[in-house]
Amino acid sequence: MTPRRNPVPARAVRAALLAVLALLVSGCVNLPTSGPVQAGPTVAGTEEAPYDFNPLGPRPNATPLDIVSGFLLAMQATPQTTSVARQFLTPEGRASWSPDAGTVIYGGGQPRYTAGTGAVTVHLTDTARLDAGGRWLGETPRGGRLAFHLRLVKVHGQWRISNPPDVLVIPQSHFEQRFQQFNLYFFDESAQVLVPEPVYLPVGDQAPTLLVKGLLHGPAKQQQGVVRSFIPPRTRLDDLSVPVSRQGVATVSLSAPMLTLGADERQLALAQLGWTLAQVSGIDRMKIQVNGSPVDVPGQGVEPSVDVWSQFDPAVSWASHELFGLRDGHVDSVVNGTEHRVPDVFPAGAPKVRSIAVDLAAERVAGVTEDGGSVLVARVGPGPGGTASSGTLAPAYSGGTDLLKPAWDLYGQLWLVDRTAAGAVVTVLRDGKPTRVQVPGVSGLDVTAFALSRDGTRLVAVVDGPPGSRGDRMVLARVRRDHSGAVVSVGQAHEVAVATGPVRHIRDLAWFSPTTVAVLAATGRSVCEVFLSRVDGSSGFVESSNSVQLFPGRANRVVTSAAPGAPLYVETPTRQLFAFDASGRWTDAGIPPGLVSPTFVG
Repeated sequence: MTPRRNPVPARAVRAALLAVLALLVSGCVNLPTSGPVQAGPTVAGTEEAPYDFNPLGPRPNATPLDIVSGFLLAMQATPQTTSVARQFLTPEGRASWSPDAGTVIYGGGQPRYTAGTGAVTVHLTDTARLDAGGRWLGETPRGGRLAFHLRLVKVHGQWRISNPPDVLVIPQSHFEQRFQQFNLYFFDESAQVLVPEPVYLPVGDQAPTLLVKGLLHGPAKQQQGVVRSFIPPRTRLDDLSVPVSRQGVATVSLSAPMLTLGADERQLALAQLGWTLAQVSGIDRMKIQVNGSPVDVPGQGVEPSVDVWSQFDPAVSWASHELFGLRDGHVDSVVNGTEHRVPDVFPAGAPKVRSIAVDLAAERVAGVTEDGGSVLVARVGPGPGGTASSGTLAPAYSGGTDLLKPAWDLYGQLWLVDRTAAGAVVTVLRDGKPTRVQVPGVSGLDVTAFALSRDGTRLVAVVDGPPGSRGDRMVLARVRRDHSGAVVSVGQAHEVAVATGPVRHIRDLAWFSPTTVAVLAATGRSVCEVFLSRVDGSSGFVESSNSVQLFPGRANRVVTSAAPGAPLYVETPTRQLFAFDASGRWTDAGIPPGLVSPTFVG
């Protein structure tokens, strides 16, 4: 299919928005509610680290309260190190302390202390946690309130802490300025596509080392059956760090288990390393060494570029880039800024359809009939000029009640959500055979929209809140598959925070990047807003707003895709599309009003 080129400068828009997202994670910017979004600096890495902070150790004759407050301050050392913080501990405390076990982030201003005889209690509010690998765990129990009861004893006449908590404790301001969201890249179960798993790590020279260590640790327990790693278990980093040369070469020294891989598996393991290291500014190539010997990459030598494995792009590089929709009952595609009719996809005499979904290769169109009870699937192929042409129409599913717009996955399976009187029913069509899938937290509830990630591992949905509730919720569930891509099960859906403040009415959602969902919410009687929400839920904690831009009017749908360069549209009740342009404003998309069910593939 011919890639689309819209009058909107889509790549410039996407680049600006992704730059904004990078800043949102680090807390460096607040987006305006009017006016343009300003693009900021690149992701910090080996070339751009925040300024150093070297805290002082304990003062002579310091009080217990001074020791505790100094200990907390010392944990903010940049580059990250705990050497000064350990000076506030007893010898036994130093030996037992494991700050690498996780991170506690606290907001709500300064800690509050209560002191007793040889003890100080630290009271923290608005707290959230990261696990040992930097994965976001969300708000701590009890409404984010947390207390550490620290015992102090005298060592050579000086107070020291004997029972430090096995976490790094940092304020939200430090987290926002010194930590960056990266991804660890694992494969889906079929080994067709890489799947990003977000982690928060300190920026600077430590980032490459921490990323590689996280990758070697493998997927988290809750990700088993969703993603897999081709780096053998027990592989370790043979050097203390991953140094990066001035020429942009990251040297990764790995242990012997890597030698057990066959040629194909080695390529997949190297793809994981390449995609993971490519996120760090200043890294262009990598040199993998096993037992001191460099690993040769066919066609690339011993220092391959980190971006040579584009075929495993989580956004699915081979997917069509066209925009599709219905006009006057016919399927149209937008190519080079111009609409083209896809002839007779739903021919005269066929049931009329109200919404469509196009598979990733733009070879099949699924349409929900006007009564919401059935799905028709038409096979199409490339026609003159690269546009789609008609094929064979066949009934695919019937007996529904109120089917939402379907979604195609990477494996050519069609996902359906039916809004029945008993709540949502999720069905997957594989080779024309329907299988009902139970999705805890989605099935049986009032679901108003859903979308599947390009890599096929994440299902997001809008669950409508009942009258008197705090509003609609966006939930996310992970999809487990077998090696052929067939669905094995779907895990428990959990709520994902859309923004730091309450969002009561969610109109629609769509994948904006492999780890970000564009959420359209009504924030007033005649005002809507698009939020870019991260899949790990951290958008509900970072103080910076993650709003793209207020839309001064009513909007029903948000239309975008995870593909690089895809524009971001909203659709009004009059079926007019507005695009978020490179200047940070909503402008007419240049597509005549009346296009029904506008959609990108997926």
